[in-house]
Amino acid sequence: MRTVSLRHQTTAIVIGGMLLLSILVQTEAYGMTQTAAIPEQIDVSTLFADTLELPSLIRVAVDRNPKVKAAKARWQATIEQYPQVTALPDPMFMYGYFLRNVETRVGPQRHRVSFSQAFPYPGTLDAAGEVVKKAIEIERVKHEQVIRDLIVDLKLSYHELAYLQRAVELTQQNHELVASILTIATARYAEGKATLNDMLKAQSQLAQLEYDFVLLEELQRVEHANIKGILSVPSTTPLGATVPVAYEPLDVELADIEKQALSKRQELRIAELSVKKAAQRIALAELQTKPMLKFDLMTIETGEALMLDAPGSGKNPFSIGFGVTIPWSSLKNSSKIREAQQNHEVVTANERALEDQTKVALRKVYFRLENARRLVELYETTLIPQAGAAVEVAETWHQEGPKSIAGFLETQSVWLNFNLARLRAIADYQQNVARLEKLVGGKIDDSHIE
Repeated sequence: MRTVSLRHQTTAIVIGGMLLLSILVQTEAYGMTQTAAIPEQIDVSTLFADTLELPSLIRVAVDRNPKVKAAKARWQATIEQYPQVTALPDPMFMYGYFLRNVETRVGPQRHRVSFSQAFPYPGTLDAAGEVVKKAIEIERVKHEQVIRDLIVDLKLSYHELAYLQRAVELTQQNHELVASILTIATARYAEGKATLNDMLKAQSQLAQLEYDFVLLEELQRVEHANIKGILSVPSTTPLGATVPVAYEPLDVELADIEKQALSKRQELRIAELSVKKAAQRIALAELQTKPMLKFDLMTIETGEALMLDAPGSGKNPFSIGFGVTIPWSSLKNSSKIREAQQNHEVVTANERALEDQTKVALRKVYFRLENARRLVELYETTLIPQAGAAVEVAETWHQEGPKSIAGFLETQSVWLNFNLARLRAIADYQQNVARLEKLVGGKIDDSHIE
């Protein structure tokens, strides 16, 4: 019994030690291993007041988010099931008092004490332990899944906030330019050198920019609230400017991403483990229909015999008994096995369906990813350079003649919209990379290894 107990304790310690590695494995999967951990003594309420760096945000979020803590607690709770299911049933101690003494030749029997222990069919406890091991592994992967979703949500919000902050800067610069143009247009209109349409055009564009500025500021506050919620910090915590993540297009085909997803995605790993767990449950159900052995040890307290010279007077008898359960109900037993088999069919079908769903979801996100990449290339190589050249020409016309203010404003508006669209496309690309990481189960490997 001591050997069995030590074996169970060792197994629990080994399984529990995996808890410490899970967060490290997940952060490594997202390329965060080069960032130093956040010291505990640093006040998180002021840590991001100046700048927001994505790696530091991820580490703080993983350390503080209650969803991660809840997933870790569920994992630990499942680990505690192992010593419970692999232990023998509790022994039974019984005491009996004879209300009327049983007189025997060796004396009256007054008390009875018994001890019994049940022993499941050989292999049953080990099979139950294997089921729990699979459950522990499932909870470990679910813990990884929670961390993965947390990182992806943080990346989505971070890239959105980075876009909004850059868009605010660009809109502010354009607002200052249009405001100066409005001043010029008003002066020229007063001199009769510009049309009313020029002044109205400048006023309307300035009003639109002011509305856009307010809208972008409001959207920033929404993303601030989302990031603070992920970090689990007070809503009054100040957040500084983001450090934009460099735009680096992935050099990987959809087929390669699909291979990574089918082998790494947490949902698929959970489905695979569920199939193995269901198979173990079938084996356990078959063993549970086998007989269970029972061992009994009993003694009866006996008083002195009335005849003092009676042989064996006052000696307590001892008895050893063995029993076995009789699994007579074949309907109940076969039904238990069939139930386990049907559950195995369910999780097997779910695994296949999840694989199909993953492939479809990958194709949808990959299309949006490639479309964003094409848009970035289009704006950077064609549309923005052309709009910039048009702005230079319009500015020359504007300086040379009094009738080109409206044209210059229109050209400047096109240039601004193209630059905003480029920023939007970059943010969309980076967000879709994060969505792909969610489907893949970690950082996408775009290295080409033959």
